[in-house]
Amino acid sequence: MRISFYLAYIYYRKLFPKGDVLTIASLIAVAGYALYGLYHHYDSLHYLLWGLPLGTLAYHYQRKDLTLLKVQPQYPLAIIGEYLVENLLPLLLMFWKADFITAIGVIILLVIIAFLPQQNWVLRYPFSLSDPFWHISFRQYKLIIMLPIAIALIIIGAMYANPNIALFALAITALTGCMPYFEREYKAHIVVATHKGKDYLLQQLKAGIYNSTLLFVPVLITYFICFKWQYIEVLPLYIAIPAIGVLTKYTFWKQPLGQGFALLAITIGIIYIIPIMAIPYFYYLAIRNIKKIQYAEHSH
Repeated sequence: MRISFYLAYIYYRKLFPKGDVLTIASLIAVAGYALYGLYHHYDSLHYLLWGLPLGTLAYHYQRKDLTLLKVQPQYPLAIIGEYLVENLLPLLLMFWKADFITAIGVIILLVIIAFLPQQNWVLRYPFSLSDPFWHISFRQYKLIIMLPIAIALIIIGAMYANPNIALFALAITALTGCMPYFEREYKAHIVVATHKGKDYLLQQLKAGIYNSTLLFVPVLITYFICFKWQYIEVLPLYIAIPAIGVLTKYTFWKQPLGQGFALLAITIGIIYIIPIMAIPYFYYLAIRNIKKIQYAEHSH
């Protein structure tokens, strides 16, 4: 169990950028507010907690230490323990609310993820090649499986007359659309790009909006068939989350775990609007980091 705590410590150590007190404080504040909202509106929002394994799945597929850890005699238990520790606060909230079905379901999914092999299979996707990481991510992480899951959840929500399940499906789709932004292009690509600073970021946003729209089309069609125009006012918020993924990519250029933490917190707290207030700050930091990469290289 000590190995599990140590691995979790490394996970959280990577999560927070060293010395950036403002960003650390912002992440903690957003996460705290999201948990606060879940606590007080648990009955209507607890379906969002089923999205926790998505973050763990993304981390599992991108981590580089699994080969080294496999030499440990208690390797599977160590990984399972790590994933449980990393999701400890939401799990405690589930048990506090006596939501044992969700808690056990999430734990089972975390255990399954710990045993998943890191393998690839090829499938063609209609995404724009302006951002090749959409193709790379969907192939590497098998993200296409989330599409039928989201559609199935919407149908289940309609069967039980529970639109919250459908909103949770939209959140899953939104987080799936954020996965390509955990990949990083080579710095040389940013340096030699025709577009500089803000223009480079806007080009990435255009490609992201196009690709995320393609991703949302079948999910939204299913939603409108099942729920008509119900909660239509919040749909743009979920659709906008992948665009926020672009901003967080360059905001947390060297901290992909911090990026995932911020995106999950924004998704959970999206209907409270307050997490969206972080977007201008992310926009500013994203442009600053892009310029830093471009002009720092030119100065040598």
